[in-house]
Amino acid sequence: MEKKIIKKNLKEIKLSGNYRIRKIKDSGNSHLFFYKNKEYLSFASNDYLSLANDKRIINAAKIALDKHGYSTSSSALISGYTSSHHKLEEEISEFLGQEKTLLFSTGYQANLGVIKSLVSRGDNIIADQLNHASLIDGSILSRANFKRYNHNDYKDLEKIILKCKAKNNLIISDSLFSMDGDIANIKKLSIKARKHKSSLLIDEAHSLGVFGPEGRGLVYGSSLSKEKNIFVTGTFGKSIGTFGAFFSGDQNYVEYVMQKSRSYIYSTSLPVNAVEATRESLKIINKESWRREKLFSLINYYKKNIHKSGFISLESDSQIQALLIGSSKDAMHISEELLKKSIYIPAIRPPTVKEGSSRLRVSLTVDHEEDDIDYLINILHTISINLVQS
Repeated sequence: MEKKIIKKNLKEIKLSGNYRIRKIKDSGNSHLFFYKNKEYLSFASNDYLSLANDKRIINAAKIALDKHGYSTSSSALISGYTSSHHKLEEEISEFLGQEKTLLFSTGYQANLGVIKSLVSRGDNIIADQLNHASLIDGSILSRANFKRYNHNDYKDLEKIILKCKAKNNLIISDSLFSMDGDIANIKKLSIKARKHKSSLLIDEAHSLGVFGPEGRGLVYGSSLSKEKNIFVTGTFGKSIGTFGAFFSGDQNYVEYVMQKSRSYIYSTSLPVNAVEATRESLKIINKESWRREKLFSLINYYKKNIHKSGFISLESDSQIQALLIGSSKDAMHISEELLKKSIYIPAIRPPTVKEGSSRLRVSLTVDHEEDDIDYLINILHTISINLVQS
């Protein structure tokens, strides 16, 4: 593409209000954001259980660094697969109630590699319309027939699947949707998959650690972890507080993905320090149920009081709460007004969400307190009054 076209396109992005600028974070995580030597109350972290700064996890990583160095310097199939990787795969399998697990470097790589391995040209993918970008991109790159059903509309899913003539069908859905904060009905999806002899892939990225018994996810919580046609992907960079990703399911399918997935075969394996940090985090999640209890207490408090803000809050029972604004420029304006009051919530704009549905995505974490929520709501209320008067 010519440089003049690039410059023209950049100008159009800026005019639309969708131009993105990275803010250089000085330090901090979870509920605090340090920017230009100033501290902000942040509602923009995926560290839902506030584990990323936990000293036990950091210490586990330090010990592994001293023993193994930083990089494995190889893909897992060459020389980058250690006893730590093997143990974590077994522990994730046990945690999720699955037969076997394969570690990936990122959730994006996992979804691209898994989908491309499970389906190919001539097969069908039927996916929720609001799935994460990695699931969408994986579906497109697979070269399968890619169809999308209306969000959480399982009648629409059935209409589409009845028209599919190929024998191999893969249904794909997030369990907890990252921009709306609502939850898929995993049991209904499993019924549709079983009825139409299809496989079902569930991405547990945002639900893992928070939902299900001991935070084992919504597939486990729906008593579906033993189903041979249901597979799970997920990441460690959210509630787990570390780094990496995984694919879990029936042993034969996981082995097959290991043989076929280019994003697994041709990527350097996870550093051992990240693996050991994740192993420690899983132990903490298993033991410390108070983290989930506090998080859900904050969720309920937020839901009970957010109407006082004057903004429209999308229906959600999760730690992800979206305030629907509308235009990108309005969402940017409100985000900037919050920043003036030491609150950091970036505006979520197209292409992450569809045109006209820009929003503020409020992420609640264990480190937040009810006073933090009160402060946010009070500032939002003041902004809403000023918008009406202007």
